[in-house]
Amino acid sequence: MMTRGDTWSPVIGSAVRASRTTESGVMSKQRGGIWSTAIRAAVIVFLLNFDQFPRTVGRAFLITGAVLAVLVVLHDLFRPASRARVVVFWVLLMFGVLALPGILRRPETEYGQQKFFLLLTLTLLATISVAIIRGRRDVEMFAAIFLGCGVVLALAALVGEPQGDRSGGFGSNPIWLARAIGGAMVALAWLYFRSRLSGWWAAGIGLLLILGLFATGSRGPLVATAAAVLTLVLAGLRQKGRRRRREWVGVGLMSSVVAAVWALPSLLPPRMYALIVDPSEELFDSARADMRQRTLSVIAENPGGVGYGNWNSHTWMIEHTYPHNLWLELTAEGGWLVGGLFMLAVAVVAIGLWRSAGTDPVAGFVLATLTFNVLAVSTSGDINASRPLFCSLALGLLVLIGATRDEGAGRHRMLGDAYRHGPPSWQGVDGRWRAPDRHLASTRRGVPPVSGRREPSRPRVGHGRAGECARR
Repeated sequence: MMTRGDTWSPVIGSAVRASRTTESGVMSKQRGGIWSTAIRAAVIVFLLNFDQFPRTVGRAFLITGAVLAVLVVLHDLFRPASRARVVVFWVLLMFGVLALPGILRRPETEYGQQKFFLLLTLTLLATISVAIIRGRRDVEMFAAIFLGCGVVLALAALVGEPQGDRSGGFGSNPIWLARAIGGAMVALAWLYFRSRLSGWWAAGIGLLLILGLFATGSRGPLVATAAAVLTLVLAGLRQKGRRRRREWVGVGLMSSVVAAVWALPSLLPPRMYALIVDPSEELFDSARADMRQRTLSVIAENPGGVGYGNWNSHTWMIEHTYPHNLWLELTAEGGWLVGGLFMLAVAVVAIGLWRSAGTDPVAGFVLATLTFNVLAVSTSGDINASRPLFCSLALGLLVLIGATRDEGAGRHRMLGDAYRHGPPSWQGVDGRWRAPDRHLASTRRGVPPVSGRREPSRPRVGHGRAGECARR
């Protein structure tokens, strides 16, 4: 310990002052960074869920999200060491491949022209906006805002006017509404597994989301939600070096829900009850089954595709404009090459995320959202209703190039720079800053301290017997 009269050496004094300044700078930077993180996350949520709100609010979300997305993406493209350039390059390459059928064979119908236009504008912009994600904290903020949006939509589904026996919330399609609520359920599970929410809060919010999901009467998003949460649990169990108690709690809750539904299926809404009791009707005797059979025939007869918007003219299903299955739609209208390349891209990203889930918790969340959207687009919607799937692919690419790994090391880099040239072992056992022994020795020898005061001189003592007696 330092004795009376001992003071900091010049090196330690300057380093401690620099460390205090650096710490205050880091704290102010983190406070300002919360707003930046929230804006980046909100932009993506606006472009994904704007059509679930009333028209005026939805337009405001769309315009705000589009303007901010363009500005922030352009800013990040010229930022040093930015990963946005990699994401933008691969997204443009993917949409270039998807645009080939529309370029080589111009759409002939009004629906086909609208589909091609929205593909290269709104869907492309929503996918590119994912490039503004910079790290793990941005992903957590995105999950939190998406969850908040899902809670609002679940409340709207419960109190809104039903469309027959199904609720449309603010007047949107019940299927799209169910997708938004199901995605929020996946975000809730991940935030709970990450200990960002307590068990009671997660249980209350989860119950509200489940009730809202049931109110929509959509069966495809319900199955996709269950599969996504199961994927999230399995990915969490693969993580190394952390406790898995919450994942096992999730396993127990899912098992309880499955057992309750299996024992008392009459508690479910009528459409979901019919799916549980007799799934063969939905798989083989429904309109979607007829669409699937006719689309497979079109795919076999047209390897190069029939062009965007021309599916119904080749299947003679005038009452429908798309087959309610993205994989069949892309392969039938875009051709074998376009559909095959897109499926290959999804498989590559999914395999990479599964391998990364053992070390990066964000990889498990993105894999779960990708699983959810892969199943959701298999039962409803066309290519432009699959914006969440494209965004999941772009977010998966960000994870695979390392944007969400080792964020904590970079957070303390500024403090590390301040201590780089200082002596080691500054901090004592009690947490206070202590000077090492060699600097104490320098002050005892009479070296002037930082304050300019000189330590009182001490009498020299000899080394013989007399000196030993004097020391005693």
